[in-house]
Amino acid sequence: MNYVGKPVKRLNDSKFITGKSVYIDDLQISSLNAAFVRSPYAHARVKSVDASDALKTKGIVAVFTAKDLNPMTSDGPGPWVTYINQAEWKFVPRKPLTEEARYVGDPVAIVIGIDKYSVRDAVDKVNVDYEELPSAIALEDALKGEALVHKELGTNVGYKKDFSAGNVESAFKSADKVIPVEASNTRLIPSPMEPRGIVSRWEGGSLTVWYSTQIPHFAREEFSKDFGIPSSRIRVIMPDVGGAFGSKAHFVAEDLAVVASSIKLGRTVRWTATRSEELISSNARHNTFKGEVAVKRDGTILGIRGDLTVDLGAYLTYTEGLQPAIIPLMIPGPYKIRDILVRSTAVYTNTPPITMYRGASRPEATFIIERIMSTVADELHMDDLELREKNMVRADEMPYKNPFGLVYDSGDYLSFLREAKEKLKYHETLTWAEAERTKGKRIGVGTAFYLEISGFGPWEYGEIRVDERGDVTVVTGGTPHGQGTDTAIAQVVADELQIDIGRINVVWGDTQVVASGMGSYGSRTISIAGSAAKSASRQVLEKMKYVAAKMLNADVEEVEYSSCEFKYKKEGKSVKWDEVAKAAYSGKDPGLYASVTLEGDVTYPYGLHMAIVEIDDTGIVRVKEYRAYDDIGRVINPALAEAQIHGGAMQGVGQALYEEARINDEGQLAVSYAEYFVPTIMESPHYTSYFTDRPFPSNYATGTKGVGEAALIVGPAAIVRAIENATGKRFNKTPVTPEEVYKSLIK
Repeated sequence: MNYVGKPVKRLNDSKFITGKSVYIDDLQISSLNAAFVRSPYAHARVKSVDASDALKTKGIVAVFTAKDLNPMTSDGPGPWVTYINQAEWKFVPRKPLTEEARYVGDPVAIVIGIDKYSVRDAVDKVNVDYEELPSAIALEDALKGEALVHKELGTNVGYKKDFSAGNVESAFKSADKVIPVEASNTRLIPSPMEPRGIVSRWEGGSLTVWYSTQIPHFAREEFSKDFGIPSSRIRVIMPDVGGAFGSKAHFVAEDLAVVASSIKLGRTVRWTATRSEELISSNARHNTFKGEVAVKRDGTILGIRGDLTVDLGAYLTYTEGLQPAIIPLMIPGPYKIRDILVRSTAVYTNTPPITMYRGASRPEATFIIERIMSTVADELHMDDLELREKNMVRADEMPYKNPFGLVYDSGDYLSFLREAKEKLKYHETLTWAEAERTKGKRIGVGTAFYLEISGFGPWEYGEIRVDERGDVTVVTGGTPHGQGTDTAIAQVVADELQIDIGRINVVWGDTQVVASGMGSYGSRTISIAGSAAKSASRQVLEKMKYVAAKMLNADVEEVEYSSCEFKYKKEGKSVKWDEVAKAAYSGKDPGLYASVTLEGDVTYPYGLHMAIVEIDDTGIVRVKEYRAYDDIGRVINPALAEAQIHGGAMQGVGQALYEEARINDEGQLAVSYAEYFVPTIMESPHYTSYFTDRPFPSNYATGTKGVGEAALIVGPAAIVRAIENATGKRFNKTPVTPEEVYKSLIK
């Protein structure tokens, strides 16, 4: 049996395609329902809340305000300290409900009732008296500090740090040319198909939470910290999750309010966000880089300096602290640029909070460095990829420590780029596009290179259980939520144990079943969780060899295992897998289990992607083709990996062309799903995806590097470059709107 490297069909998809999957809102649990009274103001003090009319509504059980619930929490969610240095931040932990609303939609009160319809009616009957306060909506206004989002902080700047390496002044003094550069990502909305939701039950001093999350064990830790409940008395269960894209590695105030309400009432309470609530519960991106680059006439890039400004929204969320800290580290990308200064500033505004979103900082860093490379190529009249080749880290410099200390583990970027040009038909496609333009068509070709950081540690849990019948359960701390990673893990384990993959069941997402875990995010799961499962498999197999040796009256060193058979060649005897499994439960020291908590460190996949666009007379851009060539280390399941490229590229199309979470002057989110354009299959390009035949494996036992975010990391840069190729004009932000393209066409 050999499953790794083959496009094995996903093992658990029948329930998804037959409508039998169970999401939060499908759980058949008797419960009360919750809905929220939200601030209509971007910044306002809550003077009073009158719930008397709401409480008269049939079916309403309670209305709670900040005064009722906030004292129940000793603390609230702050930054994710596993990855974020809390000491570098100025922040105020969130509470379940607010007495000073800091964005339109900030929850002020929670209404609890017997059904979702009565609570929605009652929300409209809660009368709140607000005192409107000065607000800071735009980043520029927030930086002036005239209106403070959190008065107690004395500033709107939550984070400020200079990332400096080499001798930037000297680099710019020796430059033949200094070129201004700018790159901005507009605010996005992650838009998972399933909105967030939570069901909380408080019973007998124990808390059970069903939660649409990517990080159930961190959630248990957070609820324990916030409510002072021993984590041993908290169980967090992750049902099927209908998409997350990083936005569900994140706690919202509403989650705390639901848990607090269930404890206060001693009853089960549930909340599933409406689509409108999902739109404001996690926004993403929204940052800008303005700087300049020092170059030689031959295309050598000497140095980069500039200012990165990141919008935090109204609160520091669990994950948003990653952006201003990681973007600068990744700006050098795969290029040998040693002299860099990035002044990173993160700013609070009276807008919905910003969270992690697929790629989390690497798309922003890639957009910045690839905008720099394309801009320099234009200014020096060089070919895009020729310029990149000139500046790439060479293979004999690997492992390579970038100027900020990140160590790129393996790769040969230059050889890979040359292969990619051939595979993606770079020169032929440019020639074809030029010929099409002579016919009057607005065709453009754009490429961009990415270097991702993925496989994040510091650790992950894996456990293998072989039962009396020889069937295998894999318990993983990873939390697949749509990627199919459970199938990939099963492939790894099936090969390690040399058994039929149909005998393997992968379980995850229940803190009472999985001893520990960090979850799925950052393209880490198959690398670190898969490697933990692989390591535990080896340990179980060794135990089975001991059992087999006893059955065969052999020394364990004399037992060989292959394809479900333990052989004692010297005597010509053997026992089957199932016989050994049964015997393991009939003697002394019964049981066949092994668990591993595997430590791990980051790894660096990379690739070249190409977009081909066509633009009509009204400025509407259509991505006709999307081609990808990637080194993601060892490919466990080509079909799953290719699907991740397709999905990421589709979101890249959305970010590059359509998705913009506009905030108006009053701080209101000025879009619904009628105006916030998530691309559909009608906007989907034709995809071609290749993985190199000569991958550089990671140091993980699986040899994988991760692919979950690759195409969204590089896609927007490739698509924007294609638009420039078609129009001959420069665009430095996402999305590039039809209005902007049209204006470029008529100038």
